[in-house]
Amino acid sequence: MFHRLPLFASLLGAGALTLGLTGPGSFASFTSTVAGTNSIASGSFQLEAFPSGPPSVSGPLIWAANSTGQPVHSLTASSEPTPAVTGEGNTLSYSLANANPGDTYTYQFNVGDTGTLQGQVDTISYQTDPSVSAQALENQMTVQVQEDLNGTWTDIHNNSNDGSAGVAETAAGNWTYYLDYGFGPAFLQPGFTFDANGNPTNCTGNACTESTATFRVVFTFLNPTTNPNSQNGNTVSQNAVEGLSAAPTITINGTNTP
Repeated sequence: MFHRLPLFASLLGAGALTLGLTGPGSFASFTSTVAGTNSIASGSFQLEAFPSGPPSVSGPLIWAANSTGQPVHSLTASSEPTPAVTGEGNTLSYSLANANPGDTYTYQFNVGDTGTLQGQVDTISYQTDPSVSAQALENQMTVQVQEDLNGTWTDIHNNSNDGSAGVAETAAGNWTYYLDYGFGPAFLQPGFTFDANGNPTNCTGNACTESTATFRVVFTFLNPTTNPNSQNGNTVSQNAVEGLSAAPTITINGTNTP
């Protein structure tokens, strides 16, 4: 991520100037030099992610009895690395406990550019947790990534850059979500400061529209059985993932656009 800056170098070369006779058959010359210094500073493209509101959960049994035993989840963001590492953003951490078959879990976040160069979000990568126990749980879940486009949550197409619609995929696989073609990359303008929710605090007018991009990740815990009391294969498979955990990752990838 480099930005070409105009380089102005002023170099005055040494020259010989005949000033006059100093004696029979001899001349005296003065020479002069001027040093030119150059100051070149590259720009930076620095993504930062912010939670945008609390995570949400939906399902047939949510709050059906009382708060005991309900899903508990949170979304937090770390600060920028210290000392700052150019190009390396911060980290979002999504934590979910008491996941339950049949429920859907959603968290959303804003992404801004705290550097000095404008840029864009090109892709979002989902990487599964490859451990055996995690895969057992992830196989019972789906994942999808969406962007808020003019107030409408829109599925980002995955594993294809031809503009096809995105769909929910198994959380046990690796997926790349492309923001290109008709969907369009998420352009970000630099130089903004943000509040705790990733909302710009120093923009006005049209500048605000490209200060951040808003995304959300949706996990659904599948419930393939229609009768939870039936002793069939689905119930056995479902019960086999009780007490398991997984740690898949989401990575937001961007480039500067000078």
